[in-house]
Amino acid sequence: MWLTLAAMRNGIAILMASLAIILLGATSLGRMPIDLFPNLNYPSLRIGTIYKGASAQDIERSVTYPIEKAVSAVANVRFVESTSRQGFSVVTVQFAWSADIDAGLTEVVQRIQAILSTLPVGVQQPFILKFDLSNIPVCILTVAGGGLDERALYDLAYNTIEPQIERQPGVASANVDGGKIRQITINLDRDRLFSKGLAVSEVTRAVNDANFLLPSGDVKLGSFDYNVFTNNQFSVVEPMEDIVVRRTGTTPIRLRDVGRVEDSAETQVSIVRVNGERAVYLRVNKQPGANTIDIVDAVKATVPKLLGIPPGVNISMSLDQSTYIRQSIENLWHEAAMGSVLAFLVILIFLRSFVSTLIIGIAIPLSLMLTLVAMYFLGQTLNIFTLGGLALAVGRLVDDSIVELENINRHLAMPGTPRRKAVLDAAREVAMPIFVSTITTIVVFLPTVFLEGQSRLLFIPLTFTISFSLFASFLVSRTVTPLLCFYWLKGEHEPQQKPRATPGWLKARLERVFAWSGLVLERMDALYQRQLNWALDNRKTLIGGLLVMLASALAILPFVGSEFFPESDESQFIVTMRAPVGTRVEETERIVRKMEEIIRGSTKPGEVNTIVSTIGQKIAGSQGNFCRHPPEARLPISRHGVWRPVRGHREPCVELRLGRAHPGGTARL
Repeated sequence: MWLTLAAMRNGIAILMASLAIILLGATSLGRMPIDLFPNLNYPSLRIGTIYKGASAQDIERSVTYPIEKAVSAVANVRFVESTSRQGFSVVTVQFAWSADIDAGLTEVVQRIQAILSTLPVGVQQPFILKFDLSNIPVCILTVAGGGLDERALYDLAYNTIEPQIERQPGVASANVDGGKIRQITINLDRDRLFSKGLAVSEVTRAVNDANFLLPSGDVKLGSFDYNVFTNNQFSVVEPMEDIVVRRTGTTPIRLRDVGRVEDSAETQVSIVRVNGERAVYLRVNKQPGANTIDIVDAVKATVPKLLGIPPGVNISMSLDQSTYIRQSIENLWHEAAMGSVLAFLVILIFLRSFVSTLIIGIAIPLSLMLTLVAMYFLGQTLNIFTLGGLALAVGRLVDDSIVELENINRHLAMPGTPRRKAVLDAAREVAMPIFVSTITTIVVFLPTVFLEGQSRLLFIPLTFTISFSLFASFLVSRTVTPLLCFYWLKGEHEPQQKPRATPGWLKARLERVFAWSGLVLERMDALYQRQLNWALDNRKTLIGGLLVMLASALAILPFVGSEFFPESDESQFIVTMRAPVGTRVEETERIVRKMEEIIRGSTKPGEVNTIVSTIGQKIAGSQGNFCRHPPEARLPISRHGVWRPVRGHREPCVELRLGRAHPGGTARL
C-alpha cells in the first residue's frame, strides 16, 4: 500500500524513474555479453606430463602413479582418473561442486612441485589445465594457397597472423595447428663418427658451445660507455658445418666431416586438410566472459586488414560458433516479441479499451528493462536460458497490472467516490493477493536452488530471470499502473474526453471486433457457468476422472524419452575416426582422404560448405607442450542452411561406409 501512496504523491519522480529504467535497460542490453549457455565453471583439473620415448606401461608406473598419489590428498577431491599413452600422461582431478577450484589449483601445483624430484630424468615439467568453456574455439581461420608449402604457411600463421588476431579485444589465444615447424637437422654418419672416434654427445656439446649469446660487460671510450655483447648465434645454416667438434693435434674435425646440416622441418605428426588440400588453421579462443559475437565480428573485420600477407594466400573462416548463437538469440527475441504483441491483442480484445490496453502494455517493457538492468549488474549473460526465462515471463508480467486495473476501474465506477480515494482503495484491496500470487509463482522455481552440478549452473540464471521479472512486474503494478489509471482511466459516471478523430473504416471495424469479442465472452461465461454447475453436481465423477488421468500420465512416464539438451541443428556435423594403434600419420591421411570422398558422395552438390580434417590429436599445455597421436582424426563438416542428409535412416549407412574405409579402426558420426 505504501508503494502506491508514494507513487501517487510523487508522480514526477515515478516518471523520471521509469525513463531511467528504460535508458539503463537499453544500455545494459547493448553491453551484456551474448553467448549460447551461461558461464559453466566445471570443477576439474587436468595434469599433463610428457615423457618422450617411454611406453604406456612405463608412463603409468613411473609418472602417472606418483602424480595420482600426490593429488589424491588434495581437499575436496571427488575422484581421480588417468590415461597413460606412449610418451604422455593425463591425470584428471574432479573436485566437489562446492569446492573453490582456484584454491584446489594452488594446492595441486604445490603437491606436483613436491614430487618433481622423484620423477624420471627426461620428464618435462607437468602442465595443469583448468576446465573452461572458453577453451572451445569460437571460430577457426584456415590459411592456404599462395604457392606456399606447409612450412611457409606455418611460419606465416605463427609469426604474422596469430599476433594480429590475438590483439583483438576479448581474444585469449589463436593457436596454430597443422603445417610443418622449421627445424635445423644435423644428420650424422655413423661410420664417420666411428672412424674419428667421436660420440654423438661430443657433437651435441660442440654445437651448443658454438651457438650462444653472452653479455661481455662494457667498455668506456671517451665520454661514452658502450655495452659489449658476444653474439655467436647462427643466422644461416651453412656456417654451422664449420663447427669444430674436436682437434686432433693441429687438425680440426669439423661438423661437415661427420655429417651434414639441413634446413628442414620437425617430424610431422599433425596434418590439416581443408577441402582436400593441406593447409594450416588457427583456433581462436575467447577470454572468459567475453562476447562471442563481438569477437567473431572483430576477427572477420580484421582478416581483410591483416599486414604482411603474401599475394594469393587465402584466409577464410571455416568454423563460426556465433552463427548458431545468433540464430538462437534472434529466435528467442522473435518469440518474446510475438508473445508481447499477442498479449497486447488479447488484452485489447478482452478489455475492449485502448486506454486500458495501453496502461497494461506499458508494464511489459518496464518490467523487462528493469530485469535487464539487474542481470547486467549481477554479471549475467544473454543466453538461451536467460532469454528463455524472459520469454516465459512475458505472459505473466501483465497479470498483476490487469488485476490492479480491473479493481481500480470497478472503484472508479462507484458514484460519489473521489478519484484519488478510489485508486488507493482499489490498490489496497488487491495488494496482498497480487503479492501472494507473485510469491506462489516464484516458489515453483525454488527447488532449482538445491540443484548441483551442471544443472545448477544452467537453471539458476533461468530461475533468477523469471523471479526478478515477476518482482519487477509486481513493483510496476503497485506504482506505475495506479498512477496511469489515476490520470488516464475514466469511470462510467465521469465525463469522457472527446475522442480524437478516427478514420471511419477503422472505427467501424474496431466496433465490429469489440462487439464480436463481447458476444464471445458472454458465451464463454455461459459455458463456464454450465460446466461449473455440472462439476458441483458430479463431484465424484470429476475427481475420479482426474485421478484416472493422473494415473495414466504416470503409467506412460517411463516411456517418455529424456535428454540433457534437445536435438539442435548447428549446420555442421563431426566425424571422428581412430585407426589401429601404430598407424603412421601418412596412412591415416590416406584413410581420411577416402572418408572425405564418401562424405561428399553422400551429399548433394553445393550442400557441403567446408571440410576441415585434423589428423593427429593435440593436447596442449600452458607452456606450449604437446603430444600427438597420429592414428586419430577429426573431420568437422559445415554445411549450408538447415540440412539433415545423414540423420535418421541414412546415418547408419554413412557410418558403415566410413567404417569400411579403414578396416580395423572405428568411425563415429
